[in-house]
Amino acid sequence: MVLHIFNDILSIILVLVIIYVSHFYYKYFTRENPIPGPIPLPLVGNIFLVFRDFGDWPTQLQKKYGDVYETYIGPQRIVWICREDLAQKMSIPSARNNFHGRTPSDNDGLKEIGFLDSGVVYNLNYKNWEYYRRFYARSLLKLSFIVQATDSVQKIFREMEDYWELLGEDTVLNFPHWTKRYFMDNIFFMTASKHRYSLASYHNSISVDKKVHVPENHLKEGDALIDAVDNYMMCLIYFLAFPKLIREFPGIRIYTKKLKEGLNWLNRKVHSIIKERREEIEKTPEDQELAHDLLTMFITINTPRDITEKIADSLHDRPMTDEEICGLFIENLSGGIDTLANTTSFIIHYLSRYPKVKERLIEEVDRVVGKDLNRNITYEEVGKLEYCEAVINECTRIFSTFPMVARSNTNPDEIDGVKIPKNTQFFVNLQGIHRRESLWTNPEEFNPDRFLNKRNSEVKTHLYTFGSGLRKCPGRNLATLELKLTLALLYRKYDVELVNRDAPLKYFTTILRTCSELKVRIKRRKF
Repeated sequence: MVLHIFNDILSIILVLVIIYVSHFYYKYFTRENPIPGPIPLPLVGNIFLVFRDFGDWPTQLQKKYGDVYETYIGPQRIVWICREDLAQKMSIPSARNNFHGRTPSDNDGLKEIGFLDSGVVYNLNYKNWEYYRRFYARSLLKLSFIVQATDSVQKIFREMEDYWELLGEDTVLNFPHWTKRYFMDNIFFMTASKHRYSLASYHNSISVDKKVHVPENHLKEGDALIDAVDNYMMCLIYFLAFPKLIREFPGIRIYTKKLKEGLNWLNRKVHSIIKERREEIEKTPEDQELAHDLLTMFITINTPRDITEKIADSLHDRPMTDEEICGLFIENLSGGIDTLANTTSFIIHYLSRYPKVKERLIEEVDRVVGKDLNRNITYEEVGKLEYCEAVINECTRIFSTFPMVARSNTNPDEIDGVKIPKNTQFFVNLQGIHRRESLWTNPEEFNPDRFLNKRNSEVKTHLYTFGSGLRKCPGRNLATLELKLTLALLYRKYDVELVNRDAPLKYFTTILRTCSELKVRIKRRKF
């Protein structure tokens, strides 16, 4: 009897599966305005193909299916754009641009974790997004903030140097691990004028007998914040890519819950930091100058203690709530750590593989900032490092940290002669554009000189390092300053050598290309 019931249940399940799969492929093969692309599987789509390498995968599909093709992540259709004229259409810097958003408004995953109505990255509330965007445009260009950022980068870099000296010159360093903590301490200090001791914690974890004396609670807090930001980035990928049916599947539901708990911890932590700073501001006499960090600007904007360049108007004349500040604060951390850390590691790799480029960069650093290692580099000097900036541009072109950018259309549109319904997810294949022969001379060649040709005005219009259009990264100038200053600080004093120059670069790619290992020796230059 029990066996018959069990067989009946299995038969019903099998029939339901056959019906679902048949319905899925019927809808797929009869879809309106089909675009070439790999055939998806039910539930998961084409995501099983991504595990090869998400950075190279889109270009491989481009060679097979052309400049416009489609894939599926779960049930969600993704239209890939690999041609610059189509990418430019999505990047028109106008509020009327049909491709203003990064993801469809019906993305249930990002909606579930609150990403669609906070911050500036995935926020679909245009009025609030514009308010935050204008704030960044003014505050990040404020001279007092730039000067403070230039000084804080050098302070954190000197701390990292001290740890290297304690470890000894012959020590092999896994460079990405250092840069991640270095930029963590940097962005946190710029945002909140607080030290988070990520570098100190990492040094103590690998040092045998030369540990630094920092209170244990400070070390644990720095590690916890690093882990929480990593969890935040994983939440972005996971809730963007996987439909609710998969997220809530038995067994997988435990992992979903764990990610959300980590996100909740980060929100609580940042709210406590905001509360602490509000109390500090309230206790500070009105005739005493406040710190010129982003958190203070967030809290005081459009209040009597406002320290930003005024942006108030009929639409943006209110202070920010703690919830709004929390979203922006977390985005600052996530955007200011992994992107810069991985970009720096990739640049070090390319400079080590191209010694003539490295020699020329060092020559510029010596000429612009001099060889006095005891003085700070000024932000005016950083602005004169043109070849250094060309190296950054060339590295991010040939080996993009973000190999793609996301867009979505608010209204129906037409792409390359194909009608596309509203709320379609688009991915722009930056790697394909950055290496396209019709746009670049010898695109596979690492050649920073291409960015020094002042007459070649089109070069920078083809580069999408920080995105494009209204959704272009608001912190791009600060990020460039940090990268240039870090390279200048490193190469004015040290020579960086790969332990194995011929070893392939180790990395993996999701929506971000991450350097997993880059072993180097850092030795003092001989003057």
